[in-house]
Amino acid sequence: MSALDPIKLPALVYVILFRFGRITTVSELLQLYRFSCSDSVRQEAWIETSRNPAGEGSISKLNPGFGFAVGSHVTVTPLRPRVLAGENVTLTCHGVASVQVKQSYFWYKDEEKLNRYEQNFTMNEATREDSGRYQCQTSTSNISEVVSLNVTDEPFSLPKIKVTPDPPLEGYDVTIMCDTNLSLVLGPTELQFAFYLKGKIVRGFNTSDQYKIPVAQLWDSGDYSCEVKTSDSVWRKLSNETFIEIEELFSYPGINFSPHQVTEGEVLMVMCDASPFAKPTELLFEFYANGKRVREFSPLNSYTVQEVQLEDSGPYLCVAKTVTGSVQKMGTASFIAIQELFPTPSISVSPREVLEGSIMTVSCDINSKWRGPGNPSYIFYKDGRLVQSLSGQRGYKVTAAQLHNAGSYECEAKYPSGEAKMSKHLKINVQELYLSITVAPTAVTEGDSMRITCYMKPSTPKMATNPQFAFYRDGLKVQEFSPSNIYRVPLAQVQHSGGYTCELRISTVIGKKMRRHLYVHIQELVSCPNITVVPYPQLVQGSAMTLTCDTALNPLAEMTELQFAFYRDGLNVRDFSFSDTYHVPCVQQENSGNYSCEVRSSTSDVRKMSRGICVQIKEWSQRYRYRQFAASVLLLVLVALILYMRRNK
Repeated sequence: MSALDPIKLPALVYVILFRFGRITTVSELLQLYRFSCSDSVRQEAWIETSRNPAGEGSISKLNPGFGFAVGSHVTVTPLRPRVLAGENVTLTCHGVASVQVKQSYFWYKDEEKLNRYEQNFTMNEATREDSGRYQCQTSTSNISEVVSLNVTDEPFSLPKIKVTPDPPLEGYDVTIMCDTNLSLVLGPTELQFAFYLKGKIVRGFNTSDQYKIPVAQLWDSGDYSCEVKTSDSVWRKLSNETFIEIEELFSYPGINFSPHQVTEGEVLMVMCDASPFAKPTELLFEFYANGKRVREFSPLNSYTVQEVQLEDSGPYLCVAKTVTGSVQKMGTASFIAIQELFPTPSISVSPREVLEGSIMTVSCDINSKWRGPGNPSYIFYKDGRLVQSLSGQRGYKVTAAQLHNAGSYECEAKYPSGEAKMSKHLKINVQELYLSITVAPTAVTEGDSMRITCYMKPSTPKMATNPQFAFYRDGLKVQEFSPSNIYRVPLAQVQHSGGYTCELRISTVIGKKMRRHLYVHIQELVSCPNITVVPYPQLVQGSAMTLTCDTALNPLAEMTELQFAFYRDGLNVRDFSFSDTYHVPCVQQENSGNYSCEVRSSTSDVRKMSRGICVQIKEWSQRYRYRQFAASVLLLVLVALILYMRRNK
């Protein structure tokens, strides 16, 4: 085994591991290496020490199974951040011993070597001068990390919270102690102690270092701390907070029933379950039923009801406590319903809201509580009168409900033993149907697709036969009775305006009809066009003629584009275009005739024709020509005279 002289450290130390004669690991010697050998595997290890940068050194072989430590560490007793003056302090040097080498120990304080060579370095009645930075080293290990020792002249150490018993139990006395150490140098010192819970004082200062909680409860749990001071209050120290949890002694009791479903006349057992948590605990139990105490405290955790009756139904709860009464807990109530031996039937109606004309079913139900033998029979009554005699049918069905089917219903269940039970009253209302008629769109314009719809209110019920609808306009039928409640007009025109009527025929069973009325006004898309001619009335051969087709567009359809066409004597002279004028620059006699115009929407859904206007083209006479010539000459003479007079001014 190689040992490095501690006086000559530091030196680089490497471990070289061989397996079957080959190097497997080369590492700085920074940790503990342990090896084991078997018959089939041979391992060897060497320590190489290098004392100079050139790598010169020596190699020593270690035997198989060797172990060595490469570092030491120091422990301090007592283990506290600060040691009080006068206390005995022991420093211990720990290192993993070599198998074959006896260890030597070396001690250092503030990096100076001490004349101490034992593993344990003890300072009796330590003083402040003993404070410092301590290290140790063994003959086969590196020097340890620094351990600081702080010896203080303070009269006492930082207090700590301790509790007994540990863990503290609900219902038992708990003692909380404020633990601190007094200085042995300063002599007797009187200390005072105070205790806090969640930062609030629970016991003021006095000389007792204990705070007692008699009969602790769960709410006594929390963060506790204590404060220590000298009698003159010069020295004060507050401990860290310590959470103390008072453990629950037993759970809050719960109620269990056996059996879970019980019929009148049977035996019912009510059990109170309160499980101990911390330790076996003897408990007493008390029972309540429907708010009344039915059994006082006793060791039995069960309460038995012989031959239960319907009035035994209701909430049950129990109270559990310790024999001393230090802990008492009340559980939550549990409800049990005692089932009838002969169940009272319940009556219901489907649907819950019955509409006129719908299928109505009144049911009598015993909720499968009957255990036999045999099956009961049922009778139905309305307003005290029989409506369905005794039978095995549990339902009374009305195929098409009418207003007179409303009333107060009851049902009776008769059992094979002869026992009979009557249900409670059930008030059934039959809602009367009424119609609602609408038109879409709400403002209908020529060319629109119009839809008139007839609705049943409140809603369409499930009926024995489908409802039938018919539609009328101004008293004339426009759609026969059918299941469809919609009347459609694909291309509405002005003549479709009028009073519309929707008629509903519910069913042949009821034989009732209902009507609703609605007036629909179809607005014009464009007004009927008016044709005008300029000049008018005198049109002479050779003059110009302009025809205009005037119309007004509905403001609700201002985005609609219109097209215009012109006709003479029924023949088209100008095809449809967006211009509302037709111009003839030089008319001839053949242009005479009866002119009209037509306007249409761009989709051609709406077309309207104007009335005709008669246009007569006249030929110029000889006398008219002379007059025209004379007028022209006279006009020229007047112009020449005016020019002459202006020059001579």
